[in-house]
Amino acid sequence: MEGTRFFKFVLKSIVFLTVFGFASGNNLRYQEYMINPLGNLQRKLEAQKAIQPFLSSKPFLEWTSQLSKQSLLKRANQVDLRKLNDTAPVTDSNPINTFLQNILGQFTNTSQNNTSSNGVGDAFQNLFNGVLGSLSAGGDQAKASNGSQNGSPAGSFGNFLQNITQNTNGIGNLITSMLGANGGKGGATSGMNLGNILQLLSGGNVDPSTIGNILMSFLNGAVQGTNASTACQGDFIKVIKGLQNMEAWALKFLDASAKIPTDLLNLNLNWYGSYDECYSDSTFLESFGILHNTQTPVKGQYCNTNLNLPLPPEVKGILMVALQNSGYIKAGICFPKSCSTDDLLQIVNAFLNSIPLGDNKVTAWPITCPVPAEEDTLETDTIVVVIFLAIVLLIILEGTLYDVIINIRSKRNQESVEENGKPAENGKPRENEKPIENGNSYPENKYKLRAENGDIQHTQPVDKHAQKPGIVGRLVLCFSAYTNGKKILGTSQPKGSLTAVNGIRFLSMSWVILGHTLVFVLGNTSNMLQYYNEFGSRAASQAIFNAPFSVDSFFVLSGLLTSYLLLKQMKKSKGSVNWGLYYFHRYWRLTPVYMIVIGMYVTIYPHLIYGPNKQTSDQICKDFWWKNLLYIDNFFGIKDLCLGWSWYLNNDMQFYILSPLLIVPFFFNQIIGITVSVVFLLAATITPGVLSYVKDFPVHFLGGGPKDTDRAAYFEDYYIVPYCRMGPYICGVITGYILYKTKCKCRMNIFVNLLGWAVATATACGCLYGIYNTVRPDNPVYLSKEVTALYNGVSRTAWGAAVCWVIFACSTGNGGFINTLLSWKAFVPLSRLTYCAYLVHPLVMYVYYFNWNFPLYMTDLDLVYLFLGNLVVSYGIAFIVSIAFESPFMGLEKIMFGGLGKKKK
Repeated sequence: MEGTRFFKFVLKSIVFLTVFGFASGNNLRYQEYMINPLGNLQRKLEAQKAIQPFLSSKPFLEWTSQLSKQSLLKRANQVDLRKLNDTAPVTDSNPINTFLQNILGQFTNTSQNNTSSNGVGDAFQNLFNGVLGSLSAGGDQAKASNGSQNGSPAGSFGNFLQNITQNTNGIGNLITSMLGANGGKGGATSGMNLGNILQLLSGGNVDPSTIGNILMSFLNGAVQGTNASTACQGDFIKVIKGLQNMEAWALKFLDASAKIPTDLLNLNLNWYGSYDECYSDSTFLESFGILHNTQTPVKGQYCNTNLNLPLPPEVKGILMVALQNSGYIKAGICFPKSCSTDDLLQIVNAFLNSIPLGDNKVTAWPITCPVPAEEDTLETDTIVVVIFLAIVLLIILEGTLYDVIINIRSKRNQESVEENGKPAENGKPRENEKPIENGNSYPENKYKLRAENGDIQHTQPVDKHAQKPGIVGRLVLCFSAYTNGKKILGTSQPKGSLTAVNGIRFLSMSWVILGHTLVFVLGNTSNMLQYYNEFGSRAASQAIFNAPFSVDSFFVLSGLLTSYLLLKQMKKSKGSVNWGLYYFHRYWRLTPVYMIVIGMYVTIYPHLIYGPNKQTSDQICKDFWWKNLLYIDNFFGIKDLCLGWSWYLNNDMQFYILSPLLIVPFFFNQIIGITVSVVFLLAATITPGVLSYVKDFPVHFLGGGPKDTDRAAYFEDYYIVPYCRMGPYICGVITGYILYKTKCKCRMNIFVNLLGWAVATATACGCLYGIYNTVRPDNPVYLSKEVTALYNGVSRTAWGAAVCWVIFACSTGNGGFINTLLSWKAFVPLSRLTYCAYLVHPLVMYVYYFNWNFPLYMTDLDLVYLFLGNLVVSYGIAFIVSIAFESPFMGLEKIMFGGLGKKKK
């Protein structure tokens, strides 16, 4: 019994070096998530259908049948071992290879009647899986063979396999004879053939202790034949010896490494090991005393690899189209820590090359080893960013303390003024009161797109004898968490604000987070294809898969507020606009917090993730951050796109730069303004349609449209470029002009109002659900290039027009309960946090998902939980970022240009 258990363990140690587990370790970026996995899920299903004939073919079915131990033993019974005595003498220098080749040669000649190298490879896999299956199932499994209850052990190959699992007496002598009298240390092998081996095996008296010698001989040759470092080779040999002696520390190396998973026919190429166990000092079995705990002579490290499989070219082509994977297993294993990645590449590939697969070779490349938490060090740039954040924190603490002191003093002065003067009547300010502007706006809210949408004005008595803070004090007060927090969380709004915009902005941001929650998590689930197939088959899924329309809602809001506020300002100043200040405000409003988030993403973010998926610093952002600073990186393709979701900010800034060309003509001549806007709108509609037709774009990341489409080009040449996304922005500009012209007052017949709502609803539903049949995972309906081009050209503008109707109807008193809902005061502070939430929400998901050491089995309930968690945490972090960076910089802008507004008065 002890010998059987030992022999099982020795063979499993071969699996330890042959099979590798998950932990890709590659940096996954936003654009790769948008294209992979969501962009390729449909491809994967198409690949399954394409591979189905191959999986149903006779050769494949025969191969899978051979994998069964029952089938292996049954076919082995047909081999007459008495004929094997005539086998020619073995001259191979490696006794293991000689032994296997003799067995495989007879097996393939008997069962397949051919001696091709592919037959040898198939037979080896058949034999190995059959023996391993016997070892895993135990000795009782051998009884399933017909030859196990009659005949001599030498009478059939099936009985020979049963001897391996049931009777280890004789294996030691067999191996000793193969390796020579020296037990594998240079003994002669000449004259030994399979017939002699089987006769020795049936003779009994096998010493199981010599099995370790043969394993040592085989693996030592593979290890020592490489150019790996001496330390690495030595530790490898220690691990092998530890496995031979069944020492707990060595068992941990084996147990922490990958195992062949289920769901292989569904293209499950992610094989998982145990990152935590590889780095642990002891296991529970050691703590319970089941395994003897000894000092670990070799430290482990968890490493990742790609195991490239020798698949037929046609299968590789299918996998490349479906998965952007030419047939490799994402793998991970617990290796000795002394080995570098170069050492591991040499050793692993040396062992893989020794497997007799004929012309087929399995190769491993690349191999990466994530840095564990205890060894993670901060780079210089990370230290600089940490010091910067520490300084900002100190300033915030100082500003908050100073603000509290001033408020206490001001409150005392106010009480003194109230005692000596008349109290306020009916809530109206007294003569010595004046509005106090918040730090997020100019006097008179000049050029402030948020002024009509939630900025607050308070009134408080002014003590003429009170000492006002100097310039330094005002600068420090800009960083007060107390004041900035009150401004952000306040729900008061100026009279005439477009209150419905708050609800649309928050709900659109929630929609973005919902879509990204599903897209980002699918690549970290164990049932990705199954869940997608089930989820995508429901028509309701289109409301989530088409979440990209939420970005078009943001474009509508941006164009509408820019047009509405700029026209109002031009009316006050009789057409005069400080264009330098107009552009500076927008740049200053967005850029500082944007650059700070990029800095934290490049430096701090990689140190928040530990485990198999640990990320390294994004080199793209290090090299091309200046493109983000100039808002032009969406013109250089997805490969050089830093902070992938920033493509929206680039487009919005580019639209803002062009906005005067659309808005100013409206102020001077309505006809010219309409003409210019229509020309721009036609260009923004025709251009994406033409590109879609010429470049074979699909209708969605999921695919759809014509049968063969370029999904990668869809993101790069359509989704992120301004000339394909400007339609909703132009709709917003036109709507802003209408609201300005009507002064948000428009009496509408109830039937006209209902018709408007019906048309807007039908249009929005058509955009969301109209492509369901062409993107559904099961039996999709292919569209012509013309229909696809029409959808890509019109859909986003049509969605923008529907959103514009909602804003117009709510702003003019025709929104009913929808306006009541969208104008809910709770949306006001959430709306102010939308920009920062957009910047940080993908990082929140990355940090959570990439810290998983095992995949999630996805369900609808998990999706709901993940969405709500991502939403709350993203807005919580957005609140901190807004207090620390966004609000202070808006207050600094007021200090820099506040006097300009007073002079113009």
